[in-house]
Amino acid sequence: MENQELSGTITRADSRWIIVCDFDGTISCADVTDTLMEKFGHPDWQLLETRWKNNEIGSRDCLSGQISLLDVSRQQMDECLDKIKIDPEFCRFARWAKTEAIPLYVVSDGLDYAIERILSNNNIAGLPVIANHLEQVSERRWRISFPHFDPQCQFASGTCKCRVARTLNPRAFLVIGDGRSDFCVAAKASHVLAKKSLLTQCLKGGIPHTPFNSFSEVRVCVEGLTIQDSLPIPSQENV
Repeated sequence: MENQELSGTITRADSRWIIVCDFDGTISCADVTDTLMEKFGHPDWQLLETRWKNNEIGSRDCLSGQISLLDVSRQQMDECLDKIKIDPEFCRFARWAKTEAIPLYVVSDGLDYAIERILSNNNIAGLPVIANHLEQVSERRWRISFPHFDPQCQFASGTCKCRVARTLNPRAFLVIGDGRSDFCVAAKASHVLAKKSLLTQCLKGGIPHTPFNSFSEVRVCVEGLTIQDSLPIPSQENV
């Protein structure tokens, strides 16, 4: 599996257009970080979650605080991750994208270690994973770092998806997602496959989109799309 998320560098995409796909709640059936915190976190993690939902802090500060409250061994974490299910149609979708030579990037404001393990458990290899970096620092303690944050990110995200898309710099890109971490990049995309709160945001903002529930629907949609060039994504200091 490629380790772009560990190096902190992302190379420009060669393809005319690419797919930027969220993980938590989009590929996975549950939010992985919330699952870990509910099982192994100090109850104060919920205070940080509330502050984030109220837009008092960004996801970067929220995740930093929450991960510091985890009390879990690697074995316990792995056992928990191994129970997390993904959309069963995603495996077929990923294989189809590879066959069609459509670059598919998993871009997440979640945890790289968790994403890679869950994908591996489902026999999905070779997908670039761009996410926050989770590191074990003692038997039961962990920390998180943010190789893909943008200090100018208006949402103070851990992984700034606009920065990722800007660095990949395709002529056009498709976003697949479900939540708040996708809002900004969705507004710049050629087309959005959306569900949950991202669908609401697309409807509110007049963003070109298609609702979906399963990756079987995503494939049908992508096959029928005529991809238009995406909007340019300026650096935040020029916004």
